[in-house]
Amino acid sequence: MDGLIFFSVSQIKVMTALHILEEAGIKAFKVDKMDSAHAGAFGNIELYVPKEKEEEARVILFDAEIL
Repeated sequence: MDGLIFFSVSQIKVMTALHILEEAGIKAFKVDKMDSAHAGAFGNIELYVPKEKEEEARVILFDAEIL
């Protein structure tokens, strides 16, 4: 099971977080829940990692000043 570790409305911030985690060897994926009908005015983009990597991922993103 995967755990949600981060969400944002910023595509750039999510992609940066995804890249940082992948560089650290943590597989992550995003789920885009933005409403395309309203030019991104509603919803967010969620970032998930494997449950056993949640704490490590949070520390890495905190140290990178993403969280």
